[in-house]
Amino acid sequence: MKYKVIICFLLCRIALCAQVHDLAYYIDQGIKNSPLLKDYQTQILSNGIDSQKVKAAFKPQVGLNGQAYYTPNINGYGYDAAVTNGGNYQAQVGVTQQLIMKKSKKAQFESIDVQNKYLGNQSEVSTLDLKKAITEQYIIAYKDFSLLQSVQQVLNLLTNEEETLKPLVQRGIYSELDFMNVHMIHETQMLSYRQSKMQYRTDIYSLNILCGIDDTAMVELGKPDLPAPQAFDPANSILLRQYRIDSLKFANRKKLFDLNYEPKLAAFGDAGLWTANLPTAYKNFGAGVGLNFSMPLYDGKQRKMEYQKIALSAQISRDYEMFYRRQYQQQVQQLHEALRSTDELVLETNKQLELSNQLIDMYKAQLDKGLVKVTDLVLAINNYISFKSSLTQTTISRLQIINQLNYFK
Repeated sequence: MKYKVIICFLLCRIALCAQVHDLAYYIDQGIKNSPLLKDYQTQILSNGIDSQKVKAAFKPQVGLNGQAYYTPNINGYGYDAAVTNGGNYQAQVGVTQQLIMKKSKKAQFESIDVQNKYLGNQSEVSTLDLKKAITEQYIIAYKDFSLLQSVQQVLNLLTNEEETLKPLVQRGIYSELDFMNVHMIHETQMLSYRQSKMQYRTDIYSLNILCGIDDTAMVELGKPDLPAPQAFDPANSILLRQYRIDSLKFANRKKLFDLNYEPKLAAFGDAGLWTANLPTAYKNFGAGVGLNFSMPLYDGKQRKMEYQKIALSAQISRDYEMFYRRQYQQQVQQLHEALRSTDELVLETNKQLELSNQLIDMYKAQLDKGLVKVTDLVLAINNYISFKSSLTQTTISRLQIINQLNYFK
């Protein structure tokens, strides 16, 4: 029997030497390694460059234009010289400046700001999704880790009972059959331990893959610290914020479309050479300035039709918001009720587990005197194992419910 004591001792030592990681560590690694979140940040930075481009577009635009156009006329054949002057030679620096631009600049900056709000919210939603997924996998792995600890406790108990029972069997106080009953439970728990350890290793690998962690070492998991949210506030919900951003998007879409009906005025000027006669080109250096003005008067009621499209899109967005708002509230209410029931079950299971533990202690105290049936002790141990497993499962269910609630907060 000594080898079993040694095995249990070594298992405990291995567990104590393992590195300990908590939920915060895995969430931090998952967020740090997520390419999707990096993509959102890159797009926001790109929009910052677009803002600079908008500013640059409303500054004076300077360009260099050049043209050399020759039209030969041989023996009266060719383009009419009265029209072409025999050629056209041009080299100019031109400048254009928009004069009416306040509304246009404001609308374009608002458009970029709305895009940033959308990307920022999508980044928060993706972060929330990632945290939920990591927490789910962490809870699954923690369940197997808790089962390992529970089985280890039972193995220690059974090992001690076998050591206590062995001399009593040799003295004839208990039979070999009694010893085998305890021994079979011990072997069953050893098999359960190996199975749980294999599953725990698989779950840790899955957790590492989800978080982008390149590591195959076994670790211990700390108990997840998941305080349950007390209230659900739709006004601050990340999941519902998208619909408020939609309203900003529709308002900006209307402003951008309205720009098509605003008067446009631009000043332009140029300076350089423009001549049709190269021999006297030195006389044809000059400069010029001017204004361009445009304003649409009638477009076949396209403006009204675009307003109708925007109104329809806004109504669809409001319908979605109302539907999901009711859905989220119902889900949160249901989860709170499930949490209350689970908390009650945890308290009740803890009481049963404590009573079962006290009963085992009473049987152990009388075992040396031969005053208790081993079958009764075996039954008490089996009940203890059952209550211990039930408590682990209920505790995990509670953590899973809280994880769902935190997703909706």
